[in-house]
Amino acid sequence: MKDYLKYFSVTYIIFIIILIIIGDIYISDLPEVAKERIGGLPVNVKDTTLPQGDLPIVKGTLSPPVDVSKYLNPIQDMIDKGKILFTTNCVSCHGTEGKGDGVAGVNLNPKPRNFHDMNGWTNGPAITMMYKTLHEGITNRGMASYSNFPPEDRLDLIMFIRTFNPNFPPVTQVLLDSIDTQYSLAKGVKQPNQIPVNMAMDKILKENMPVDEKVKKMVVSVESSKIDSGAALLRSISNNLAKSLTVLALDSSWNNNEKALVSIFDNNPVQNGFKARASYMLNQKELTVLHTYLRNLFASTKI
Repeated sequence: MKDYLKYFSVTYIIFIIILIIIGDIYISDLPEVAKERIGGLPVNVKDTTLPQGDLPIVKGTLSPPVDVSKYLNPIQDMIDKGKILFTTNCVSCHGTEGKGDGVAGVNLNPKPRNFHDMNGWTNGPAITMMYKTLHEGITNRGMASYSNFPPEDRLDLIMFIRTFNPNFPPVTQVLLDSIDTQYSLAKGVKQPNQIPVNMAMDKILKENMPVDEKVKKMVVSVESSKIDSGAALLRSISNNLAKSLTVLALDSSWNNNEKALVSIFDNNPVQNGFKARASYMLNQKELTVLHTYLRNLFASTKI
């Protein structure tokens, strides 16, 4: 009996030690678990979806007319140009081989499009639908609009993407004519004037100085709050608090509507100071917490 008790005591002590070790490992990993859940990237991986600089000043122009017929049989130069555009703008989410496995899309839900899979396309894989996607974006799935691209760049990009899978629907003259008719490519497309986002914000703020002062106070409040979960959520989805809060200050439609807040996240998020696909980084409970926090923040900040 004494030997049994001695054996049981030793076993119990070993069991307690193992539990302590496991608990210590779990606690030490909590920061990384949290980082992954809100969309963080692996260490030393550069998130190419984040803004690397502001937009340049571009005077509005009329792009040259596009002969869509040449895309019936695209030449290698078109595909090569499309590859450069894909590498610069799409790889971070869609991956170098177009499989939807880019580093910026690891924790996104829904996942970025896998161009090797012809199933489940929101707009469809026909060239007309691909052009529509690039022109309009798919905001409810985090796909940005590339309407600022010249029409030929969009078509070249599509030509390269089509090389990922031989089963894309064929390009026909009827489909190309449909794109031409809908977007007036043969007449040339007018590109609007473009100014840097920061310059645009400055112009707006000069006309709304009280907003500027309020935003400055709110930025200080958000940055200094260490225990409020709403402040932490806002910091986690914003690349530029001043810009994010300015956008929210100038559009109060979100105040009583969580869906309207999500729409603001989805509408040019990077240019508006939010992380790409910010809305997909929050679950419903977190969205409610953030919405309540923002309402209280704007209501309590006086100037």
